[in-house]
Amino acid sequence: MPEYGYGQVQQASQVQKQILSQRQIQALNLLAMSSQDLSAEIYKAVGENPVLELVNDSPSAGGTVRSSSSYPADNTRIGTATASGIEKAEKYQEAYENAADTRETLQEHLLFQLNVMKLSLDEKSLGEALIRNLDENGYHTLAPVSLLDKSRPAQNTAMLTKLIDIIRRMDPEGTCCNNMAESLLVQARIKGGAPELALFILDGHIDVLYSNDSTPDMERIRRRLVKLQQERRRLLFADTSPVDAMEITAGSVRDAIAFISRLNPHPAQGYGRSVSQYVRPDVVITKEEGEIRNFDSLREVLVPCTKESYYRIVPADDFLPEVRIVPGLDASKNKGLKKNITAAQQFLENLAYRKSVIIKACGIIVRTQMLFFMSDGRGYLEPLTQISLARELEVHESTVSRMANEKFIQSPWGQLYPIKYFFTNTQDKVKFAIKQLLENHQESKKPLTDRELTESLAAQGIKIARRTVAKYRASLNIDSSYFRKN
Repeated sequence: MPEYGYGQVQQASQVQKQILSQRQIQALNLLAMSSQDLSAEIYKAVGENPVLELVNDSPSAGGTVRSSSSYPADNTRIGTATASGIEKAEKYQEAYENAADTRETLQEHLLFQLNVMKLSLDEKSLGEALIRNLDENGYHTLAPVSLLDKSRPAQNTAMLTKLIDIIRRMDPEGTCCNNMAESLLVQARIKGGAPELALFILDGHIDVLYSNDSTPDMERIRRRLVKLQQERRRLLFADTSPVDAMEITAGSVRDAIAFISRLNPHPAQGYGRSVSQYVRPDVVITKEEGEIRNFDSLREVLVPCTKESYYRIVPADDFLPEVRIVPGLDASKNKGLKKNITAAQQFLENLAYRKSVIIKACGIIVRTQMLFFMSDGRGYLEPLTQISLARELEVHESTVSRMANEKFIQSPWGQLYPIKYFFTNTQDKVKFAIKQLLENHQESKKPLTDRELTESLAAQGIKIARRTVAKYRASLNIDSSYFRKN
């Protein structure tokens, strides 16, 4: 029988570990924060560190105070309130603002109508996402296309268009739009009987109505419309419109404005306010023409678009509190504050690091997804993964994941997109190409077969097997050519 004994054995092993410093941990934590969380963190840092101060957080001052002897032009007298009167007014205002709004919210009103409709689970899920994405004016907060759930193959752009149209026709009509002009155009089309000139004005030319005058100048509006009509005729590639052959008279302008004035510019008005988290952009992208001027490489990234234009990518930090070290502090003269000054410097450096990583990453996104931005969101997205973006930024993949977390880009056409929306793979690009080929071939009597789709994709440089095409087509909820023919 073997004997067992107890003893100590020394064994040397070499293990390589990367231990993050407190400074690195803070930098990564700030990078992962949303804009709202970052704002709270800045306030916290200022409260804890006496050498930090806020620069631009106070309400805008400098307004002039009218003396009691000066009256407005309409002879309205302005009195001065007593201290007790001001206190009562402030208490009333506070009570009014803190009172619960018991009215039905716009979201509740629309969701009730959605839930009584006969829709599939995918349609209801997408419809609910669209409704919850509306702001207090009834307009989109995030770009609707970014709400499509990739885990639900049936949710595609066709379903998105269908659900948007359904919600726009709900009571109140004209919500689920991008802005007031689009809402008015949607209302005009739903109402029916709109003058062609009214539709033309609402479809991208509503600015002809803008004026500083209290009453519209019909002749001025008519001249501007005639000028637009002449410009359209010179553009050979412009879409044909009934307005092209119309004689724009003062009477037709008057009828168009009368019709527009009967529409509701604020369809969401009158509903209770829901407690919602407002989404702010972290990065703003604008398209600019001409020569590059006033370029600050520390605050912005420029991406060439064409020979005459480029995209400017800047952080949208105007609403964030600006913070700095109290001027005049010297660590050598204030030894008691040495640790505070060091901590403050590290905090400011980490804020700058966060800003730098975000705008550089968005610069790469814009350069990679150029077709998407040049087509105002109608182009397909090129394959872009977090790993490939991390490789270009020369950072770890987890850093990119933190950077993209709860961050939003404001596109040149005004819509917001989550940064994560722009991370795609090759499969997404192929699906988009298949969808485009089928949509472009809809008018043909003979639908495209999977083999013909494979050959068309190969002509575009996309080489995949026919069975893969069939699989992607099915995931887009598109029938085979046999059923599409019948």
